[in-house]
Parts: sequence; structure tokens; C-alpha cells
Amino acid sequence: MTRKSVGGCVFGLGYTNASKELIMAGLIHWQAKSQSIVALSTLEAEYIACSHVTWESLWLKRMMKEVAEGMAVKISDGPVPIGCDNQGAIKLIASGVVRQKSKHIDVKYHHVHDEQMKGSVKFQYITSASNPADLLTKPLATPRHQQLLQLTGLT
Repeated sequence: MTRKSVGGCVFGLGYTNASKELIMAGLIHWQAKSQSIVALSTLEAEYIACSHVTWESLWLKRMMKEVAEGMAVKISDGPVPIGCDNQGAIKLIASGVVRQKSKHIDVKYHHVHDEQMKGSVKFQYITSASNPADLLTKPLATPRHQQLLQLTGLT
């Protein structure tokens, strides 16, 4: 009704490879949220979602490091890998170059490019079929719902 896109994220402690499919190991956080603005394109909606996921991932990493301090657990200093199923958004994040189709995107979302350049996060393409966040953002038929539950390790 509002025409606002829903962004979602699913975080796990890592991935295992069972039968050549990536299965999330240790689901620790998930979130779905209606975006605060109406996106004018799919690229914009995905870019805004990537911005929110970046903030969430950096917060989770800081929290996990604090928890791990008193334990014999090492948290990687490397970038947080983030999957995105929109190649245009990934290219915009990588280049930071605003073009005709993306010049209207609010500046507050462009921090995602800076975080990738600093090495805090690393966006990589995942197919829509392998995107566990779809579980939170789309109406799904039962077989697809079951497939995504399996990808998140919830079955």
C-alpha cells in the first residue's frame, strides 16, 4: 500500500557446504524492515538495503568482538562478507560513481562504498535463488519457503 520496499538481512556465524549448496551455520540475527522512503528503482531499493545491512553487520561484529574478549575465541579482522542479489547495486557500491540512474539516491546511503573501500565489508553477488533474506521480504510458495529455511539452517 505504501509502495515502500522491505529490506531484510540474515546473519550467521559462517557457512557449511552440504551437497554443493551453502548452508548457513549458526543463525544469529535476522531483520526485516520497511524502508523509510519509496525507492524509484530496484537498484535504489537494494542499495538502501545494503546500507542498512552494512550498519547491522558492523554493529554485530563489534558486539561479537566484545563478547569474545573474555573467551578463547578469535573473531576475524577481515571484512564481513555480505551477499547481494543485485549486480547494479554491487557495482555502485564498488565504484561509488553516481550516474544518471543513481544521482537521486540520498547521500546518507553512500557510506556503504566507504566501508567497502576501508575493508570493513565486502559485497559479493549471490543469486536470487540463494538469497536467504528473501525469506523475510517476499511472499513465498511453500517449496521456496522450505528451501530458504534449509539454507538458513533452520530445518
